[in-house]
Amino acid sequence: MRIAIFQWLRFYEWNFKHRRASTIVNRILITLIVVASLAFLFLRTGPKFSEADRACIQDEWQENKSLNVSSEINNETYQIVFADVQKEFKWIVLPKEISGNPDILMIVSSNRDNFARRNVIRKSWMNPGKNKIVAEKRMKILFLVGVNSENEKENTVVLKEAQLFGDMIVVDLEDTYRNLPYKSLTILLYGQSKAAESVKLIGKIDEDVIFYPDQLTPLINDGTINMSISAIYGNKRNAGVEVVNKKTSKWFIPTSSFKCPLFPSYLYGPFYLTTRKAAERILKSTKHRKFISAEDALISGLLAGDVGVEKKHLLFIHMCDELTTDTEILAWHNSRNNAEFLESWENLRLSRCKACRKSRNFRESRSQLDEERNQ
Repeated sequence: MRIAIFQWLRFYEWNFKHRRASTIVNRILITLIVVASLAFLFLRTGPKFSEADRACIQDEWQENKSLNVSSEINNETYQIVFADVQKEFKWIVLPKEISGNPDILMIVSSNRDNFARRNVIRKSWMNPGKNKIVAEKRMKILFLVGVNSENEKENTVVLKEAQLFGDMIVVDLEDTYRNLPYKSLTILLYGQSKAAESVKLIGKIDEDVIFYPDQLTPLINDGTINMSISAIYGNKRNAGVEVVNKKTSKWFIPTSSFKCPLFPSYLYGPFYLTTRKAAERILKSTKHRKFISAEDALISGLLAGDVGVEKKHLLFIHMCDELTTDTEILAWHNSRNNAEFLESWENLRLSRCKACRKSRNFRESRSQLDEERNQ
């Protein structure tokens, strides 16, 4: 009996120590998990954006009463004015006068040599037979294309395309990464100075974005997009994105142009919508800042913030190569080739575009896509 009791006590003592050790191990594991989670969140969100960062951005703003604002000079030329550089450009080709009274003007930033992609867009989200808002002329869609000063043959083909389709704006601006801010500001300037007075919303969209125009209708109807205020809409990045100062990087920004370490909040560049009021304010603000090549951070971040333009986040804008969630789609920035782009647009409009399914314009069968490919 005594032996049994002794053995039981030894077992209890061993069990207690084991449980105590397990508890300590568990606590250590939990602590490590918490620390790792916090580190992950910190790395994901980036450095904290402080009042000192706000002050730095404000200090970079320069009062320049002597400079003209970015605007048209005459019917043939216009100027984009920054504090440190001012450039003049020519309207080489302008589309015919816009018919109807569209509320929305979408302008595709397109590379001059990407003829095939422009035709894919004409067959898909630009097609009035498949997009109700386009068919009803509530949205007008144009391409903005630059030229190549060293390739007259290519320029001739671009000009013939513009003449044939009548949906292209051609300017004497070379399509380079560094010129993207000038190109995007040209979009705002065209929408603000040359578009019909009925246009209240100006969209900038890259040619590698799959877009569903009819998805905008419910957003406008329910007030998510208010075209009468000074605002810019898109996929919003929170303040705190680091400025790249590494000279070998594509996104290099010299401290002589922008000395602050972090950017304010801004909207991803491949797709955003600017009200006409906001476009006018942004164009007037360019002369108070130095030029930097980070188009989205410059236009929708710094310039928009300078003049009190509201930065509004829209849902269902996907800025990644592959879709990872089964959700609705307004716009999707991707790297698909032309055939994949067209097929994806057709398939997704039948499954992931809620407004599209409600539209009578989307009753065609999938076989129509095959017919278009064979044309």
